[in-house]
Amino acid sequence: TLLGYDHTISGKLAGGFEASGTMSQPHGQGTFNLLQGTIHGYPLDSASSALTINRDDLSFKNTVLTHGSSRIAGDGVYNRQSQTIQVNLSGSNFNVADVPQLQHSRISVRGTLDFTAKGSGPIASPDINADLRVHHLTLNGEEAGAFLLNANSHGPDLRVTGRSEFRNAELLLDGNVRLREKWPALIDLQFTHLDVDSFLQSYLHGHVTGHSAVAGNLRIQGPLLDPQQLTVAGNLTDLYADVEDVKLRNDGPVRFNIADQVLKLETFHILGENTDFSGSGSMQLAGGQTLDFHGAGRVGLELLHAYNPDFTASGVLTAEAEVSGTLSAPLIKGKLQLKDAAISDINLPSALSEINGTMLFNQNAVTIENLNAKTGGGTVSLAGHADVSGRQVNFDLIANATDVRFRYPPGVSSTGTADLRWTGSTAGSVLSGDVTITKLAFTPGFDFGTYLERTAQVSALPQTDPILNKIHLDLHVVTAPELQMQTSVIRLQGEADLRIRGNVAKPVVLGRADVFEGEAYFNGTKYRLERGGVIFNNPALTIPTLDLQATTRVRDYEITLSMTGPAANPKLTYRSDPPLPPSDIIALLAFGQTSEESAQLQQSSSSAFSSQTSNALLAAALNATLNNRAQRLFGNTHIKIDPQGLATETSPTQSGPAVTIEQQVKDNLTLTYTTAVAQTSQQVIRAEYNVTRNISVVAIRDQNGIVSFDVKIRRRKR
Repeated sequence: TLLGYDHTISGKLAGGFEASGTMSQPHGQGTFNLLQGTIHGYPLDSASSALTINRDDLSFKNTVLTHGSSRIAGDGVYNRQSQTIQVNLSGSNFNVADVPQLQHSRISVRGTLDFTAKGSGPIASPDINADLRVHHLTLNGEEAGAFLLNANSHGPDLRVTGRSEFRNAELLLDGNVRLREKWPALIDLQFTHLDVDSFLQSYLHGHVTGHSAVAGNLRIQGPLLDPQQLTVAGNLTDLYADVEDVKLRNDGPVRFNIADQVLKLETFHILGENTDFSGSGSMQLAGGQTLDFHGAGRVGLELLHAYNPDFTASGVLTAEAEVSGTLSAPLIKGKLQLKDAAISDINLPSALSEINGTMLFNQNAVTIENLNAKTGGGTVSLAGHADVSGRQVNFDLIANATDVRFRYPPGVSSTGTADLRWTGSTAGSVLSGDVTITKLAFTPGFDFGTYLERTAQVSALPQTDPILNKIHLDLHVVTAPELQMQTSVIRLQGEADLRIRGNVAKPVVLGRADVFEGEAYFNGTKYRLERGGVIFNNPALTIPTLDLQATTRVRDYEITLSMTGPAANPKLTYRSDPPLPPSDIIALLAFGQTSEESAQLQQSSSSAFSSQTSNALLAAALNATLNNRAQRLFGNTHIKIDPQGLATETSPTQSGPAVTIEQQVKDNLTLTYTTAVAQTSQQVIRAEYNVTRNISVVAIRDQNGIVSFDVKIRRRKR
């Protein structure tokens, strides 16, 4: 303060002033320049004016204020004797976005403001005539047009009128304000085809798929300096909205009013595709924000996508509801019915269709009377209840699934039945029940060995969801007797009895899966699984332990392979009949010859041995590629290419490349056809018929035309 006065001007001031005369009849003139200053908190780049004193008149001429591209220019006279003023002002290029009072967290306002103003009369209540024009008025990035506002005051009475220059829309404003006390006002607004897309987009996050507009009128009455005492009365004669391609419109006027900080909504009626809803009610805008709403009708579930973009829904929701309580803790009482609904979530592998059922709401509790749906080719039924206690949700839900196909993990499709129960609260819950797997299917590229290895991999710093950590698991999973599992390289028949513990973020599998019989293909060689089991016995991690035994025949040798230990690092053992050392067995499996035969071949011709090695590598690559493609075209087909050709007991000399095609005609019948590429007369046909799981009959017609039959009886001893 200086001399008892509060100065609200700051900056660098420069100027000069010359004065003469007496105190009663002063004369003087001067200029001043203010740089990088502020006036009442508003920043200025510069301000300049010429000041003249002539007796009782104080004149300001050539007054210019600038800030960026904004500019105010004008002049004025103040008579200290009569205490009257006469002012002329003009302004241009004011950015509306710089006015904080016009900005909202959901709605941004942009535009450029120009104005002219004239004022004269007593300084306490001058007569003012002002014109304001907003160019390129833009709401949330959508340009509306221009708006013109005129204000005329006579003493304490101010009259305000305005009109829009919008495309295909009109907004008119007419009001009176008394500039005394709390500025009591009466303002009327009328609008037709007013675009509200920008307003809806701010709440529906880009789900407005068409044009939205309103028409009607609005009246604001009360003290402008005390907004809590204002009353608002609205009447929407036309309401159009297009949300998620659902066109909504009103049937009859929508009336509402705000008084004493209470919003009252009279009966309204909204129509749309699969939508017919009406309601009324009130909400307190201050204090506890209490609610009292009543509504009934049906709503198309397509609108669900507007609130959560992960959801896609269809069907009809019929509701009868009463809402009370507060905005932060609403209490709902009524009934919801779903009819022929469908809901899908992009984060889940399966969707729900043909949803029908009823849910009852009673204040803070909901009861699912009956809710049935189809998913994955099967049916699901839900029942149970949930309630809200403070910020915690308590629930007890039961789900029954029949013949439901579930695609998880990627590449696996399982079908089964389940009886599940999910009980607890948001603080912690348990998902328990029984699951029976009746069918298993795999995509052609699924690698079961890689999947088993991944289950044992644990991240040093696992990224888990705190919500999923609170859902504990206690599931019993079994398979149907002699369940079949088939991929591009393996066919198994067995059963499993597993327990799934832990939580949803980190499940742990316990139990055992047994293989009764099966076949596997590696490098075009067929292996028969004699016994097998996968054991899960680690209560902290899912670590599969293997116990597998497979046999195959290479030339005149019956080879048995055993695989035991953890899936990530199993132990392999080999034996053969007639007996061979492990190195010879490995060479026989890799190259079709023992180490001794390979050494002899290398001594006789090093190039021949190199050719044999190359042929083995080439055969492995061709077999892997052709088997995958053949399965996609013909189903359970295996193709083997042997660059070295046929070699049997009767014809030990290899006669060039040969192709073997194996087709599983039925579950118990397999046909194998082998032919030499150079000589089509050299053909081998083999048929294997499994009478039972342990008895099979094999018929062979070799390349010499000799037909033989073998009966195989398999016994398993523990």
